Amino acid sequence: MRHLFSVIVAVSLVFCATSKAHLMVSEHGTLNFDDSGAYMVVSLSASSFREADGDKNGQLSLAEFKDAKSNIIEAIQEQIFMDQNETKKTLQGIMVSPQAAHGGDGKVIDQIVVMGKFMAINHKQKLLFHNGLYGQGGEQKLTMTAKYKRLGLKQKFVLTPKQLSAKVF
Repeated sequence: MRHLFSVIVAVSLVFCATSKAHLMVSEHGTLNFDDSGAYMVVSLSASSFREADGDKNGQLSLAEFKDAKSNIIEAIQEQIFMDQNETKKTLQGIMVSPQAAHGGDGKVIDQIVVMGKFMAINHKQKLLFHNGLYGQGGEQKLTMTAKYKRLGLKQKFVLTPKQLSAKVF
């Protein structure tokens, strides 16, 4: 538990403000497994959260992100999960970090980095990763990499609006 707290504090310090440079490629993510579960980091297009765009101008501002943060986290809890033996495992300790668009004034968000942990996941049992959040236009896929370093396992998979889930390991 102390390790999880240390990771959360470190990541919080890195992501406490809107970042000017992208720390992750949009529509990509990782699942890093250990004996206690799986840590997830994923970068989603801001257009995945259309309801957060309060003025409906097609762009998500930092103010709109702050106003809709709890709704964004709720959408993540509903749409990103793991399924183990037909039991839904939700993401715990969710943190979201807005990422400003390149070349702009830093007020328009084009990506949202999502971090959290799936607890009590057993990679040996029927395990599926599910994502139901997709951006508009060409951002209609999510490329994930799953790793269990201690066991030497690595898998890459792509999810789309037509293929919402994939078997992990």
